[in-house]
Amino acid sequence: MVAKMFRRNISDVVEKDYFNEGEAQCMCEAFADNFNRIHTTKVNKPNISFLQCYVVHIPRKNIPDAFQHKRTGFFSYKTQDTREVMFVMEPKLNGHFTKYNSNFGETYRDDKKAGLTESQSMRRAAIFEAAESFSHFTLVESGGSMLVCDLQGVHDFLTDPQIHTEDGKGLGMGNMGQEGIDKWMQKHKCNEICHALGLQSLSSGLSSVNRTANHYVNIRAQLQSQKPVRPQDLVPLQKPLELMTEEERIEYAMKLSELTY
Repeated sequence: MVAKMFRRNISDVVEKDYFNEGEAQCMCEAFADNFNRIHTTKVNKPNISFLQCYVVHIPRKNIPDAFQHKRTGFFSYKTQDTREVMFVMEPKLNGHFTKYNSNFGETYRDDKKAGLTESQSMRRAAIFEAAESFSHFTLVESGGSMLVCDLQGVHDFLTDPQIHTEDGKGLGMGNMGQEGIDKWMQKHKCNEICHALGLQSLSSGLSSVNRTANHYVNIRAQLQSQKPVRPQDLVPLQKPLELMTEEERIEYAMKLSELTY
């Protein structure tokens, strides 16, 4: 398991930002489930999946006094609004981490630093094509209201995606709104999987869709309407996280998790 916090150069991190990250990965998995269900006969379409995460909160009363006012280290990362220690925990991906596309439509067809064999390169190329078509799929399926991009991970297990929304609200700090969607559309080049899925070409924009009745728009609304429940009495650390075994970290995360996506 790995714990993820926002970098120190990102100011004004509030509690909601951590839940936005979880909401984004939950939305991505909903898109991926439907993408994977589509059967294509003429082209190979690898399935993709997203790691699901836990939003974890450690109450101040459970932090040893010696760490309460640290300016460096794990317990120094606090939210600006509540001054609480929070982080996102997810399974650790083993293997070579690679990036397939970016927030603004840049694509990474090759990973020259990886030193891949021919068969490994072919596998990565297939997943790259699937990742690009998946981003296109999310834009069309959401009626142009959402775009999942910044796809990266190990093989077809992806993490840390970004969702641009037409209103630029929620679903991660990197949500660049309509500007992000437009820039991605300008750079996207449809591939065989896009064509096999029958995805609408983006060259002339998207046709009008009733977004209020859109399945994914409704999922997003439901996620954002949920108020996280904060348990009052969480299990204190028995020893520092860095000294725990992976099994102990998993058990601890399950006990501390406020919200599971």
